[in-house]
Parts: sequence; C-alpha cells; structure tokens
Amino acid sequence: MLLRDLAVERPGQTALQEKRYGIWQPITWSEYADRVRGFAHGLADLGVERGEVVAVLGDNRPEWLITELAAQCLGAAVVGIYPTSIGEELTHILSVADVRVAVAEDQEQVDKLIKLAGQLPLETVIYYDPHGLEQYTQPYLRKFTDVEAAGRRHSEQRGGWLDEQIAQGAADDVAVICTTSGTTARPKLAQLTHANLLSMAEHLTAVDPIEPGHRYVSF
Repeated sequence: MLLRDLAVERPGQTALQEKRYGIWQPITWSEYADRVRGFAHGLADLGVERGEVVAVLGDNRPEWLITELAAQCLGAAVVGIYPTSIGEELTHILSVADVRVAVAEDQEQVDKLIKLAGQLPLETVIYYDPHGLEQYTQPYLRKFTDVEAAGRRHSEQRGGWLDEQIAQGAADDVAVICTTSGTTARPKLAQLTHANLLSMAEHLTAVDPIEPGHRYVSF
C-alpha cells in the first residue's frame, strides 16, 4: 500500500493540509496512515466487507480521502456523490451501488439521507462535521471520530488482520465508482480499478512531474 510505504519513508512530513479557523493545519504521513488504518478497522467493525461499496457525500475534506483509502484497505470501493445531489438522483446512486454505509459531511447531507433512509438498503450514516447534529437520535448515525475510536479498539483485538486484507487486494479490484453528470439521463456509475488509478497517476506525472515539496490545491 503506497500510503503505508510513505508513512515509513517520511513519517513527519506533511501529507495534507486543511484550513480551520483561518489556519492551515497539517496532517503528516504518519498521522494520515494511522487515521486510515483506524477508520478501516472502524468500517470493518460496522460490517463492511470486500466487494461492498461505501458512499461519501460532501465537499472535499481529509475525511473523504481517509474514507476512500480505508474502504479500499478492506477490498471495498467508494462512490463519491456530489453534495448538490438530492432526491431521485441520490436514491438512484445509493440503490444501484447497494450502499449500506454512507459517510456524510454535515447536517445538510445527513438530513438528505435521513429522508431517504426507508427507501434504501442504508444501515449506517457516519458524519464528520457534528455541528447541528447533537440532538439527532437516529440509531444508525455515527460520528466519524467515534468510528475511528472503535476502529482503534478493533485493531488492538485483531493484530495484523488489516495487513492481511490489504495483501488480498488485486490490481483489477474496483477501487472507485464515479458518477456521470446525468445531464441527459440518470447518472451512470463508472467503475475504476486500482490498475486504472495507478495508470492515470503514472501518465499524469509523466506530463506534470511531481517532486518532493510540491503543493497541490484540491478544490
């Protein structure tokens, strides 16, 4: 796993930065890998298995990347959903992908999923911005940090289990499911394998080389 290797090679170097309260907060490679490992165990504790699809609904945040890599550690895939998606479009994507676990950014996205809960196979909704959600009592709601904490406990009990799951992964496993724009019909789901992602990264860096110390802004 590339992230695991980078966490060993450059543990204290900055992997990601997120601005909070006007200040850029760094996440090192070691911290990044630890959070991915913890959340992967947390997803496993919720029953996520190889071949499943986990949905992410929200804007671009570190938790999105953590969710994506954590699910892939388990052999699951991730479908990203536009935060502007509502109603029938959202129902269609979640139903076709047979999503049982969804990760939502905030109250706005959680509210959408609550309205659709009875129409979907959805069993768990994890949120990472708790503002406005303190009084919500739905039993299927989980805080992102609580899932991470449960994952750390799961990790202590299971030893090298996650490394075994990662080792079972193959290049032709589905890693990411992308949705088309849906401007002329319902959005279609396009499957990308790990080999697809590695090939794209290889060709992108051939055109635009990435060197240590470079910074990229992700919108």
